Amino acid sequence: MSTIGELDPTQKPPQALRAAHKFYQRVSQDALAKDDKVLDLAKVQRNAGDPRLSLVMLLKRSNLAKVFTSFENLPRNGECEAFDDIKVYEHRELSGLQFLPSLLPPCTQGILLSRLLHRDLSSPRHKTNVHFHHRIPYDRLSSIGSGGERSLADTQALSFFHFSPDSSFSFPATDPENHKSLTLSLFLNRKLRWMTLGGQYDWTNKVYLEETQPDFPEDVASLVQGLFPRIRPEAAIVNLYSPGDTLSIHRDVSESCDVGLVSISLGCDGLFLIGLENSATGETKYSVVRLRSGDAVYMSGPSRFAWHSVPQILANTCPPWLSDWPASSSPQEQNHCSPKSDQYEAWRGWMANKRINVNVRQMND
Repeated sequence: MSTIGELDPTQKPPQALRAAHKFYQRVSQDALAKDDKVLDLAKVQRNAGDPRLSLVMLLKRSNLAKVFTSFENLPRNGECEAFDDIKVYEHRELSGLQFLPSLLPPCTQGILLSRLLHRDLSSPRHKTNVHFHHRIPYDRLSSIGSGGERSLADTQALSFFHFSPDSSFSFPATDPENHKSLTLSLFLNRKLRWMTLGGQYDWTNKVYLEETQPDFPEDVASLVQGLFPRIRPEAAIVNLYSPGDTLSIHRDVSESCDVGLVSISLGCDGLFLIGLENSATGETKYSVVRLRSGDAVYMSGPSRFAWHSVPQILANTCPPWLSDWPASSSPQEQNHCSPKSDQYEAWRGWMANKRINVNVRQMND
């Protein structure tokens, strides 16, 4: 197995993967439903397995409940606790590639989404792609909070979603001659593509910055480490997708260790292409996986360095418990995990055609 120091982050992916990415970028949802090559984790759950996968572990419901309850920091009701033991599957041909279907229950998904996009997005410590060409007016956010140290209780008041989509909230361009200012609606609906947590990355040189890194959100780190004890969360990229968006084929080889990578899905279904090339024979083995909200992927062993991409986001597939976010689903559905949030009513349905991927990694041994 190659070591992380031997891999070139600028190397081109194998032709077989480029062809597969192009094909699944264009395939229709009707064709996908009939494509036996696609590994659908929902079908894996219904059928209690798949010939391409081996059952390698069972995560007990009682242990998971402790992790989720600690993260949510809220009393759980019966509805929120209605989840089963989680089966962990490993791909037979892609060693170290593990899937955890429906790992996060709906309540935990909603709270994680709110922590990321209400609290963490509003913090200047966490950079976004928009920072490259625009100034993000964090002062507008702090002026509506309670002042002092930001806490979970301040989360809703400090959110970008506090403002109406047609408000005068503006993101001025740092170079007005080459870029236009952004409206809040444009920022949240189309221009915001990623946010980093913890370790900050130099996308031009494909290395982590040597300067002092911001702290990784403690509660998110505890959630991830509680579910994946082998990883120490130090950096993450939160990708935001809409239908029509893709993520090109790449490998994550900029870290200084080979500890596994964790990817958590929220919102719409996405196609995940992942493969390994045999350097001796030139043969490429790959898998196309349909990931749904709450699913998790763990890339370890040889698959830690696998090529991977997101060829397609499947429109209108967001589950009902997230589709109205950041607004409440309905008065009847409001509970400890989905609190009343009338202040976000103007943004109702923002998540209906969004997909969020939380990709977490350890930077150093």
